[in-house]
This record gives sequence, C-alpha cells and structure tokens, in this order.
Amino acid sequence: MRLFTSVLASMAMIFAASAASAAVSFSATATSGSGNPLDALLPGDLVTINIRISSTGSPAVAGVGASIFGYDAAATEFISGDAVASALHNTCIPDVGCFTGIDNQVAGALSEGVVNTGAFPGPYVQIFNGVSTTARTGTGALDFGLDGVVGGGDAQFRVTFAVTGSTVFNIGTNSADPILGNAVVFAGGVIGDATNAQIAVTVVPEPGTALLMGLGLAGLAAAGRRE
Repeated sequence: MRLFTSVLASMAMIFAASAASAAVSFSATATSGSGNPLDALLPGDLVTINIRISSTGSPAVAGVGASIFGYDAAATEFISGDAVASALHNTCIPDVGCFTGIDNQVAGALSEGVVNTGAFPGPYVQIFNGVSTTARTGTGALDFGLDGVVGGGDAQFRVTFAVTGSTVFNIGTNSADPILGNAVVFAGGVIGDATNAQIAVTVVPEPGTALLMGLGLAGLAAAGRRE
C-alpha cells in the first residue's frame, strides 16, 4: 500500500490534474456461512465477499489502488483473502492467459492492515495495488477470476470475515483520503475514483440469547416493582 501511495502522491504533485470521471467500477456479492441472508446473520457468522473490477475502457487506466475499508473493527474479524495477479487486460486467450493488463502488487493471499488517522481510521484489506507505464483500455470483461477461467465471471478478489455485529464494508477507492492511498490513475496522471461497492451486514441475536435477554429484563422490571 505504501508503494502505491507514494506513486499516487508523486503523480498528483507533478500533474496537479483535476479528478477524472469514474471509468472503473467494483461489483460485489456476499454469502454467509450459515446460509442466512446478510440482514439476519448469526453472531460469529462467516461472510465471504466476492469482488470484480471492470472499466469502460475510456479514459484509459494507468493505475489502481483499492481496498475494503470503513468497517467496524469491533464487529469483524478478518479470516482470509485472495486476489488475482493482474486485471483490466486488453487481450485474453482461453487456456493461454491474459496480457497487457495492470499487475497487482498484492496478488495472492491478502492481509489486514490498520490506519490510525484519515477519513476512515481503522482496519482495511487492500485488494489491488498496481501502476502500469502505459494506460490500459481493457474493460475487464475477459479477465480471468480466481478460478483461472478467462471470462468465466469468477471473483477476482475474495475476502472472508467473521462478523459479530452489524457493519458496512466499503469496496473501492477514496482519493480524498491520502492516508488510505486508494485511487484510480488515468492517462496523463489524472487522479480519480472508482464507482465503489458496498456490502452491509446485520447480526441478530440467536433465539435463545434473545429469550434470555427478555427474561432478564422482565426480572429486573419485577424487582423494581417490588422495591
């Protein structure tokens, strides 16, 4: 993340360019280990977030830094994550591979970091960090996923959390927060943002826990009346 942040800051100072319109988008879906819907998760439920990156191809993209961020550290535990080695390729050939994309410096197993200041202090998981010497026009439609299939539509980034409370996962960029250092770099050094995705989760008490809490509150009320 520090590598991309320094490159991003250097480009911003050299070109002093205004933000470009978003040509990069992140899409995300999520599933729970219990099979429950995301608005009725059990405490400790595993939530797996599947993410893909895409582009309109115009303006061309020279670099991307993106993370999952803004979620509540007290309500989550990072379990694992994986990311593809490159994306936004101009050429992909099934059974051969993809070429001329943007290499991802955080490919493979992902890890969680923490920032202490900025607009989103707290934990984050960087999913993409790469800058190319030539801006890329690939849309991502043919990119391979984690399953290695070209155009197969599998997630390019997959992250799993255990959740004990309700929170929202922001997925993408925030160029206004230099501490996190995530943005899109367009041709000519113009800095912009992606269209972000969000995954909201809600944890509900297990029926037995809710019943015990109700009985406890009733007991307290009864004791108060006796006094």
